[in-house]
Amino acid sequence: MASTRQITNNRALATRPLYAAVGAGDLAVAFARTAATDVQTRVSKVDLQPKALRDQGRAAVTARVDDLNKVTQARVADLQKEAQALPAKLEALVNTTIADLNKQYIDLALRGQGLVSRIRGQQATQEVKAQAKSTATRAKTTGTQAKKSASTAKKSAKATGTSAKKTASAAKKATTDAADKTGN
Repeated sequence: MASTRQITNNRALATRPLYAAVGAGDLAVAFARTAATDVQTRVSKVDLQPKALRDQGRAAVTARVDDLNKVTQARVADLQKEAQALPAKLEALVNTTIADLNKQYIDLALRGQGLVSRIRGQQATQEVKAQAKSTATRAKTTGTQAKKSASTAKKSAKATGTSAKKTASAAKKATTDAADKTGN
């Protein structure tokens, strides 16, 4: 048979959920009473008269407009500072671009100068130069001889023509060599 103590413990264990439910209900009622009292206090502070509601609305709108004016003024001031700094930024950008373009111009000029020097120094160009000088001398001689005699002029003209053909051939070779060097 169970002792009295065991029976009492078993009863306490069996009734514990019931007591917990009753305690939760009591807490809910206390919270509801407190909330109801709080709501009644807040509602009693609100004046439901049209004039009072109008004044409260005006005060709220005025406060919000003042806040917006402050924010707007601060933003306008920031934008003005940015606008004042813009010409200096633009000038710096233009100066940088001009400096870059000048550097590229100088680089291109040095590249062109190097190419012209290589073409002038190549063998084919030197040969064309010498051949052109020879052709010019022969043409001058032909002119002089033409004054002296027609038959001698004919021989001289033939020699001048041959010299001109050689000059053209040498010029063609020099041009080809120069074209090969272009772009290196």
